Amino acid sequence: MNHWLFIAPALVVALAMSTFTQAQETIKDRKAFIPSRKQAAVGGKAIGILLTDGQPVLSTEGRSGPADQLVFSSGGNSYRWIYVPTQDNPQITNLQVPVGDKGEKAVYAALNLANPRAVLPWAVTQSYALVELEVNGGRGSPAGDSFVATEIKVIENSKDFPLKVADVVKQVKARYEEYLVKQKNAIDKAMKDGLEKSLGGKPATGPRERKDLMYLTWLPESSTLRVHFRTTISDGAYTVVNVGDPRLPPRKLPLAPKGKVLPRDPGSVVFIVPEEFVLRAAPPKNFATKVGTTFGIEFGQAYIVNKKGEVTGTETLPIDSFTQQLNAPVGIGGPRPLPLPVPPVREEK
Repeated sequence: MNHWLFIAPALVVALAMSTFTQAQETIKDRKAFIPSRKQAAVGGKAIGILLTDGQPVLSTEGRSGPADQLVFSSGGNSYRWIYVPTQDNPQITNLQVPVGDKGEKAVYAALNLANPRAVLPWAVTQSYALVELEVNGGRGSPAGDSFVATEIKVIENSKDFPLKVADVVKQVKARYEEYLVKQKNAIDKAMKDGLEKSLGGKPATGPRERKDLMYLTWLPESSTLRVHFRTTISDGAYTVVNVGDPRLPPRKLPLAPKGKVLPRDPGSVVFIVPEEFVLRAAPPKNFATKVGTTFGIEFGQAYIVNKKGEVTGTETLPIDSFTQQLNAPVGIGGPRPLPLPVPPVREEK
């Protein structure tokens, strides 16, 4: 009995150390933390997360869609737009869609880009949901930005997948906010170091800004949900300057002196341009812009969640600093286009 009592505390310590190590696991590939243009082929059926508010992640890739769009995430890849068949008032008609491994073309007569209203026939009612999709009528899709979901089945909150993704997202958002509170001293120190390094001891003018980015994906091989949070905090020393309009004003069309007619070649068309119809050049306008030095830090965490909705691991994106110089915008080259001429007046015979 005494021997068992001696081992038990050792086991507790070992387990505690294991948990601590797991919590401190570090992300090594910063660029892959939020995927960029990472695309893969999809089979005839695909399991993943159907979610709203995907635009911030799409913006990092230079992509943009409607405010109410839904996107699909699976396998740690970039978000994909999905289209759904419809019978009433389709947004898109006769769309050619690449299908299969080789990208053969299939034509879909009536489609809508997926949004909360468009997926109601498949009982999708949550902002985040684990779903199984039939891809392009079961033919699959090559790597790309989009495909057609011909069938959608919500599979969360079931015997095989007990988790509810919306509840998990709410939970890990709260955990991440707690993490930020605990990291306050480290954040403040990193920002202070950035101030000294970037501005050489000069004070920052502010404002300090914080931007959060959240990325979700489902890993089918391990039946695991991953939720990544990346935070950027920035500050700087700025001044506001007025920049003149660098573009040249339009040239005026030539006008004949009053009572005279401009010389013309035989067969040429006469333009009668009353002076009051000639476009006047607006005076150059100044516009205000912010210039100076921006400095800041970037960091984050990833939460690994099993199919029961339990957080089983945490990975840390360590603090990394950056500096950026904001310069006045370069003037737009070249003059403005000439105004269109007034149509010729037909001479009465």
